[in-house]
Amino acid sequence: MGRFFLGRLNVCRNVTFISLILASILSSHCGVVYTVYKSESKLDRLAVPLTKAHILDEIGRPDRVLRDDGRMLVWEYSLTARKQWLYELGLCPISVWIGGCIIYPFTNVAMEHQREYPHHVVLVNEELCAWGSPAAILQRRRSCEVAGVPHGRAGAFPGKPEPTVTGLGPIGRETIDRYRTMAVMLFEDGPNAPGSGSRASGIVTTLLLDLDMHMVERAKLDEVLKEQVIQLTHADDANVLKVGRLVAAQAIIVGGVQQWEQHSEARTNSVSLSLRMIDVETGQLLFNGEGHLTDPTTEDPESSARIIIHRILARFGSQTGLLGSGRIGVNWELIESGGSRYYVVRELRSGLPAEKGGLHIGDQVVRCNGSALAAVKSEREAKRLCQVEAGQTLKLDIRRAGSPLKIGIVADPRPGL
Repeated sequence: MGRFFLGRLNVCRNVTFISLILASILSSHCGVVYTVYKSESKLDRLAVPLTKAHILDEIGRPDRVLRDDGRMLVWEYSLTARKQWLYELGLCPISVWIGGCIIYPFTNVAMEHQREYPHHVVLVNEELCAWGSPAAILQRRRSCEVAGVPHGRAGAFPGKPEPTVTGLGPIGRETIDRYRTMAVMLFEDGPNAPGSGSRASGIVTTLLLDLDMHMVERAKLDEVLKEQVIQLTHADDANVLKVGRLVAAQAIIVGGVQQWEQHSEARTNSVSLSLRMIDVETGQLLFNGEGHLTDPTTEDPESSARIIIHRILARFGSQTGLLGSGRIGVNWELIESGGSRYYVVRELRSGLPAEKGGLHIGDQVVRCNGSALAAVKSEREAKRLCQVEAGQTLKLDIRRAGSPLKIGIVADPRPGL
């Protein structure tokens, strides 16, 4: 009888041991299954047109909502690279012995390897507009920003009243290159308008990126603020400059919302805000801008904030040589091929000078006003070669279907200047 019980006990032990081995082996494959499920390849299911409901059916709910202003939605998904599962498969022998799924979240640290990267999905009026990595869809997202506005007025905020704006400071063409990296602190909220400061600072960051400034990521800035036990807003100048140095920025931007009001019944809104750009090392005020707008056409204050900030930063861009006073209505992308660079026309805005002047989508711009783009070192350098002042002619040498052409485009005045 005793032998029988001992035999049963040994069998139980063996079964338990085998079960633990199998569980460990299976758990080690959780990384493989997870990365297949979270692969960026799921975005291949997307296509235009798709509605919001269809997108959710295809790829599931987002990890974060980056923007929702009633018209535009920006969703963020944290996804793995397409072949990440191969890396996870290679970790199996290690993860079997050190706990498999139990330690899965920590293998990023142990192996000094990042698993997931942000990917954005942009919807306008609940329909798909763009998707992909933030850098890959930057140009397309800009066109999403103006999707749905009447042709010929894109980027000019059609039907909107002009804000009262000022923008002054000693920073200029000679000094702008000292400030390659900037950080934007969270703006102070307006009275009875929680979150208004965050929205305003987000718009400032986006528009400075459009001017090809290097911006400190929000996550990095928040991490430093947390480590230094500094409040996100209301920080004094000494702490602000300290944060700027810690994130390796040459300039830091602070600001506040003085008014952020919406009146649903009257369909109006009123917004006032201000910003300051400060040299991190010297504490010198580089640029000071402020603006106010009462808009009787909508109750959405964020649209007014975007116009105000756009106008303030247009003055900053013109003053520093990052923008010309004229515009031609084209979105183009700087491409490098065979050691040479050129612009490829991606989008033309209807009714504006580039379209009227005969430029076509797909044209390759190789020279601006006689200056070759072939040897430029950066996007900023290329933009400076192709700047134009209001009323002046931008002369372009282009290649179209392999044939050389010359086009002259007379620039319209840039709104707000």
